[in-house]
Order: sequence, then C-alpha cells, then structure tokens
Amino acid sequence: MTTIVDTIVARTRVDLEELRARIPLEEMRRRAAAAPPPRDFLAALQPSPAGVKLIAEVKKASPSKGLLCPDFDPLALARTYEANGASAISVLTEPHFFQGSLEHLSAVRAAVAVPVLRKDFIVDPYQVYQARAAGADAILLICSQLDDAQLHTLLHLAHELGMRCLVEVHDEEETDRAVASGARIIGINNRDLRDFHVDIKTTQRLRALIPEDRVVVSESGLHTAADVTTLREWQVQALLVGEAIVTASDRAAKVRELSPLRVKICGVRTPEQALAAAEAGADYIGLIFYPPSSRLVTPEQAAEITQTLRNRRNSGKHAPKTVGVFVNEPSEKINALAQACSLDLAQLSGDESPEICRAIAIPVIKAVRPRILDDLEHLAAYRPGVQAFLLDTPVSGMWGGTGAVGDWSLACELARRHPILLAGGLTPENVGAAIEAVQPWGVDVSSGVETNGSKDTAKIQAFLAAARSTER
Repeated sequence: MTTIVDTIVARTRVDLEELRARIPLEEMRRRAAAAPPPRDFLAALQPSPAGVKLIAEVKKASPSKGLLCPDFDPLALARTYEANGASAISVLTEPHFFQGSLEHLSAVRAAVAVPVLRKDFIVDPYQVYQARAAGADAILLICSQLDDAQLHTLLHLAHELGMRCLVEVHDEEETDRAVASGARIIGINNRDLRDFHVDIKTTQRLRALIPEDRVVVSESGLHTAADVTTLREWQVQALLVGEAIVTASDRAAKVRELSPLRVKICGVRTPEQALAAAEAGADYIGLIFYPPSSRLVTPEQAAEITQTLRNRRNSGKHAPKTVGVFVNEPSEKINALAQACSLDLAQLSGDESPEICRAIAIPVIKAVRPRILDDLEHLAAYRPGVQAFLLDTPVSGMWGGTGAVGDWSLACELARRHPILLAGGLTPENVGAAIEAVQPWGVDVSSGVETNGSKDTAKIQAFLAAARSTER
C-alpha cells in the first residue's frame, strides 16, 4: 500500500534531481563548509532534573489537516518558542505538503541561539550538505524510508559535518535498526503513517527497546503538561510538538506549559557546594571571576569544581553546567579562562557590548538592569549571540548579587520578548510568586540560599523544590 509518506518522498526525489541540475553537488559541499559551526542538538536534549526538554516546531500545514497556522510567521514563532523555554526548534522545510522551505530554516537559525533541526524527508547525501549549507544543526532521518546502508551513510555524513541526527522510528523493527545504527537520538513517532492514527503509548512500548545511553524523543499527539508528566514517567528525555503550539490561542503560554524551567545557583565556591546544587537538581551553577566579589573563585578553584562535576556526569549522574561570571573583562581573557577551567557558559555582568558577547567562544548569558520600558529596545542588538538575559536589580555601584527585589512588571515584558533568567532578591519563599508573575525562562539565586554568607544546602534544596513545584 502506498502511504502519504511514499508520495512525499517520490516528489522529494523529483525536486532533488531538478535542484542538482541547478546547483551541483560540489557547490553544495562548498556552501556547507562555509556555513557557521553547528550548535549541539544532542547537548540541548540531555537529561535534566528540570524535566522533559521541548523541541518546538515551526509548522504551517500538514497533509492530514491542511493549513494549521493562517498567520504563519516563522521568525515570530521561533522567537516565541525560545523566549518561553524551548530547548531546540524544528523547522519543516518540505514545500508541497507542509508548505515549508529551507529559507524558513535559515531565517530561524539566524534569529535564535538554540539548535535548529531540519524536519524533512531526507533520502540522499545531497540533502545533508544542503541542510548544513542552510544552517541546520541537526536533521531528521526516517527509518521507514531508508534501508540500513542508506541510514548508515546519511547518519555518518551528518556527523562528519558536525550535525546531529534525530532518527525516527514507528515500530519494533525500526527501533532495533535505529539502535544498531548507533543513533544517539531516537525519535518515536506516535502517529501511524499508514492511517494517521495516533497513540502515545507507542512511545511507552518502544522506549523499552532503547538503551539508557540514548536520548529518546516522543513525537506526535502531545498537547498538555499531563503528557509531559507521562513522558517523564516513561524516562523520555524530550518531546517534539508542532500542531498543539501553532494552533494554540496563546502560543507563549503553551510553550511554557510544555517546557522545563531552568534554575541557576550562583556564587558557588567549593566542590561540596557544587555537588549540593547538583543533588538538588540545579541546571547551572555560577562561578564568579569578579575580584571585588566575596564569592570570588580562583581559576584553580573553578577547575576543581568543573572536574568534580565532570566526574559526576561521567558516572551517569546529573551535573549542572558551569557558568563563569565576568565583569567588563576582555574577550581574550574570558576565552582563556573558559578553556582552562572547562566552563560551559559565560555570564557577562558589566557594560559589555554586543560585539564583545559575539567574541566569546562559549554560549553567553548577558546580565541587564533595565530601569524603564525603553531600555528593553536596546537588547535586540545582542540577539541571537546571547543565549539568555539575566535580569538583575539595578543598584548603584554594584554588578549583581545585591539581594534586592526588582521590578517584576518590567521583567514580564522582557520575558515576553527574550529568554530571561530572573534574579534579584529571590528566596525559597518568594520564587514561586516570581515565576507565576513573570513566567521566565529560568531563575537565578545566590544570597537567597545562603546563611551567614555561605551556601546552605537546605535552602538550596528548598529553592529548587519551590521552583520546580510551580505550574508553568
């Protein structure tokens, strides 16, 4: 029986031959080599106590339901997804049945800082080069449309180009093939592509066949926070959602409902404090390299902390990412310390320009202290080079760590536009109210989890518990 996927793939092959005639393979290879380095799609989906990661899909239409998004604006959608917590973005690029395009993908990739997946029917190496040339960080490979040799060829070519692959399966036989191929990210499609019937228990059934060292993504038929809870119980690391978001009356709220909240514990100074944050489920810890700070760490102390967390991660346990906090330092110094101390991100908490942020070799969080609404207009110049903004309370003569509560109404408007870490005066007692009021990408705390100037394990645990219990 010929399925709709068979029809789409047949049309894809026709389009491919026409494209080859216009742009030879060697030229496409050259364009792929000239593209910006790919972002790590696998790292974005790694397991975390924060919960199941969301891949939000830029999707205009589908073959089964037709037009889904009459007001389709791929850039607006992507920015909404990122600002409200999506860990990665999928862009449908198939033009005839889904009304997508590679131009949508390129534009989205240039507008956001998270990894971008090319969602299409990829059956030929030419399309892998084409995806990289367009800026894709990852591609979809559908097992039902590829034999083992094709799957191996496309998977390894993508890896050679620095991209990751979401290898999609629909049944037991395809799952076994995907596992045998060495795929690190396996997507379970809950939709039967023969009749479009959806059953999310397909994920539960096939999850049991996938080794624990792989990242599992559930696709199709997912709509609510209750679905996310179910996936967590089934030990699924991520979900891919398109239709439920683009058809929602409030897309930002829907993304927040399906996304995990990030929590950063800043001012960590010892391996013991870092391990306490890890045990509590923190996503990030902040290591301060600003000399006037009472929470200053030396490069040697920072390296010891990152090594401790690396050992924990290598043992199969959750370990938060490390964020080096700097104030008005040259980019060369930040990059040198990031490498020497194995930092995952850099937080720039001074008056750093967008150009300085773009010169940093690791992802950047930029601290900002807006006082009035007009101050927010200047932040667009930092995007997409900055992964998130840390919103701290402006206090004259101080660069953060003030413990002062900020203007949450201003924070609400910033959170609507960009990913933000809310900081300033947060405690286990008020973090729930702050999250409810602002709906941020994440929260950041330092003095609020200290007793007599030192990190307090019980307060760290209480802060994480309060933040995680908040309905998103």
